[in-house]
Amino acid sequence: MFAVIGLQHFIVKPSFSASSSLSNAIATSSLITKNNSDRLIAQDSNVDSPILRNFGSLAEDEKAIINKIILFASIFGLVVYVFTSFCLMKIADKLSIPNSWLAWIPLAQAWVIVRAAGKPGWWLILLFIPFVNIVIALIILFAMPVNLGKSSLYGLLTFVPVLGIFLYFGLLAFT
Repeated sequence: MFAVIGLQHFIVKPSFSASSSLSNAIATSSLITKNNSDRLIAQDSNVDSPILRNFGSLAEDEKAIINKIILFASIFGLVVYVFTSFCLMKIADKLSIPNSWLAWIPLAQAWVIVRAAGKPGWWLILLFIPFVNIVIALIILFAMPVNLGKSSLYGLLTFVPVLGIFLYFGLLAFT
């Protein structure tokens, strides 16, 4: 996610002004002109703007940087997926959860996580309800260590940026 946010500086040049207002923002984003019949027509002024560029209009060195960022984000995502899947499978094996290999299938992982937390399988449905899923996910994050005989405070590890997910699943799987 941070890599994608960082890419915005290559694509759109941010402009900050303390005196800008909503009306100035609207006025600069669209031009309102009158045609021959005195009707107002809104036109997008960013069409010909040199500030907004697409990938094809970037210089070669800018394309290379973006490609490196995308490659790094993809490799990092793959490493996180493989590590968490492997750890989740080990946790399921520790808890004698049947079909621990489901930890490798993205949507089926949720079933393994719910079962590893010691919750009934119908809780899986709750993970697909907006806003309810946040509460259920927090309950599951703090219940999984308890089901493994560890402190529920292990769930706080998931809030550590970048390394938290590695610490959480690594400690639960290998200790």
